[in-house]
Amino acid sequence: MKINIPKNAFPVLGILIILILMELFAPQPIDWTKSFDQNDKRPFGCFLLNELLQEDLFPDQEFTISNKAIFEYPEPNSTSTKKNYIFVTNNFSPQPWEINIIMNLAKNGNQVFIASSLLGNAFADSLHLHFTNEIQLSEVVVTKEKTQTFENPKLQGKSEFKYPKAFDNSTISQFYKDSVIVLGRDHQKNIQLVKIPHGKGNFYICSQPLAFTNYNVVQNKNANYIAGAFSYLPPMPIVWDTYYKPLRALRSTSPIVFLLSSPPLKLAYYLLLVCLLLVLLFQGKRQQKMIPILKPLPNTSLEFIRTMGRLYYNRKNHKDIALKKIKYLKEFCKSRYHVDLSLDTLTEVSLRSGISLKTLQILFTQIDKISNSQNISQEELEDLHSKVEFIYKSGK
Repeated sequence: MKINIPKNAFPVLGILIILILMELFAPQPIDWTKSFDQNDKRPFGCFLLNELLQEDLFPDQEFTISNKAIFEYPEPNSTSTKKNYIFVTNNFSPQPWEINIIMNLAKNGNQVFIASSLLGNAFADSLHLHFTNEIQLSEVVVTKEKTQTFENPKLQGKSEFKYPKAFDNSTISQFYKDSVIVLGRDHQKNIQLVKIPHGKGNFYICSQPLAFTNYNVVQNKNANYIAGAFSYLPPMPIVWDTYYKPLRALRSTSPIVFLLSSPPLKLAYYLLLVCLLLVLLFQGKRQQKMIPILKPLPNTSLEFIRTMGRLYYNRKNHKDIALKKIKYLKEFCKSRYHVDLSLDTLTEVSLRSGISLKTLQILFTQIDKISNSQNISQEELEDLHSKVEFIYKSGK
């Protein structure tokens, strides 16, 4: 079927194709989404951090990725294997019923490292500290490069760790001095990294999760800051958390929301919709129209036969029925054996049909008698019928 496309549609289709090609091959803008995912190679993913942990910082330790909430963790006890639990996210807010479990993890000798710019109020109260997320006036007036340092002289080195872009305004502002050990500060002496002993283990709280992302791993040798921060953790198996991430809610609520959150997937999704629209527009014209269902005509042959049978039965014309049977028998012999049934051809019919000559002679004698009679009885008709049926069934 020929499709007639209007001439004024060609410029529109051409522009659409050019726009799609430009979108496909144009340089993609940098995606600054804060995912903190271990497989994310974008600037604020943690792909490089995971490589550092597994290959350089803890090469001989078991590395486990946990996608479970804290309340699904195994019940901690003093005899279980001690581990380092690492949480890197933008907002770490465990539920109230999870706080006791994470507190028991540290109490029983595990190390819990949390890098987050926000802490849930209930969890922050359990640790007796407070986060501040405020932009100070000096930060607006003076465009000074932000830095971080360690309090430990062995980790300070000759230079500070510089962060020209990826740096949060979150700091640790309030805490119990007797229960918290300060490990790191920023360029304004604001506290960024602390250690909180709890039972046999420790909490390590850092207010700069962006310092552990891909962007800062490759900037200004800031990988040394990551190595210094994790140097406080003992050589124990690592448990990397993927549950408390900012994009987990998007992945769990709707696949469409997750597709639209990524520019390449978003483009592919819209391109698929355009292709489906074009298929419906052009392919729909090529389909054959629906063929209406016609009911077949009813078969009235049996009804006609029953009607004719009742007619002959009521008239009691046995000879007429017998003559029709004789006529049909002769037509049968002519079509089957190619011989006209008569007194002179009985021998040939016997040879071709395999029926004995004696049987055919008796039948033909009865046929001759019926043909010369005025009327016949019902018994004679039934006798003729049985002989004719025998010919039909016994013939070759």
